[in-house]
Amino acid sequence: MSYNSQEHKSSSVSITDSVVAGFVPEKVFRYHQDASVTSLDFDDTGQFLISAGVDKSIQLYDVHKGIHHKDIQSQKYGAHSAKFTHHELNCLYASTPGVDMKIDHAIRYLSLADNQYIRYFKGHKEQVTNIEVHPISDTFLSSSLDRSVKLWDLRCTLPAGSLGIGQPCVAAFDPKGIIFAIGKYPSPSGRESNKGSLELYSMSKFDKGPFLTIQVPTIPGQRWTKLEFSNNGKHILVSTDGFEHYVVDAFKDQVLATLQAAPNYSPSNYNEDFMTFEYPSTASSCFSPCGKYVFMGTNSPNVLVYDLNHLKSTDTNTVNYQEIKDKQLPFTALSSNRDASKLVAFNPKLLAFATANTSVSLWRSQNADG
Repeated sequence: MSYNSQEHKSSSVSITDSVVAGFVPEKVFRYHQDASVTSLDFDDTGQFLISAGVDKSIQLYDVHKGIHHKDIQSQKYGAHSAKFTHHELNCLYASTPGVDMKIDHAIRYLSLADNQYIRYFKGHKEQVTNIEVHPISDTFLSSSLDRSVKLWDLRCTLPAGSLGIGQPCVAAFDPKGIIFAIGKYPSPSGRESNKGSLELYSMSKFDKGPFLTIQVPTIPGQRWTKLEFSNNGKHILVSTDGFEHYVVDAFKDQVLATLQAAPNYSPSNYNEDFMTFEYPSTASSCFSPCGKYVFMGTNSPNVLVYDLNHLKSTDTNTVNYQEIKDKQLPFTALSSNRDASKLVAFNPKLLAFATANTSVSLWRSQNADG
């Protein structure tokens, strides 16, 4: 069955083991000139996908039609962490200045329809590494190598709030936009430390500091690339630039599982080159829309899938790497003869996901009827 003729299933279709096992790449796009793709994002409707890469371009795809829709060049500013807002075909993205480029670290608000800039958000002193749009309102969070997180309103060029974090960090909103989490991980140069933390803030009282801090073990030197809440807000997925990620209880100081790529994996196997580009990448793993599975990208064409259906909290907090009992392995590996699948993002409305390395692939399940 061709991509265009396939019925577009919504995410209301139950995602089962059979559906997961049936995913195959059905469309591959090669518009980044063999350059590394560092971010993927679907819009609210699930119709459109954008990718940003080190070739300083943003590529727009129509998922319904299975076609490449538009090439947006940003050669002067670079492009990273391109994210849709809730306004049709408008997106935010971070600049990627070189060391010899005397330009700001502004976040740019762009209309993809006519390639016109709507607004610039200035305030960060160094490279912006992560942009997260509020799930409902016209606000967003940004984290930066200047070790701060800023809260913005799309209508104003100046930040509505700023938090000095003091160490590398990533941020995410919960599904209702009531709280947000900041993930603080040790500096890659500080290899003596193996402790990170998640700090949870109330949107209405973020200036009062975090109301909960969750300790998370991490491999020394490992970077955290993204945080994501599950659909019910109960779990937080900590994506890294290595071969293991963490699932954390959002209500307790507890790590529920370490998702490992292989049974013989150990911290000494950490390879910081796996997801290292000219600047940090994002989204090396993600939840399925139902929150019951995690899809992990790899430096091979395979996508690893983890079943979280039996994940349970305990009365004992788990904070040390050696104490994590649930070192979970994938229940299946989705194979492809295409490009590596380093980045992965699941469509919020359709039973499909995207992966990327130097090309972008769209995956659909051949077992959509489960």
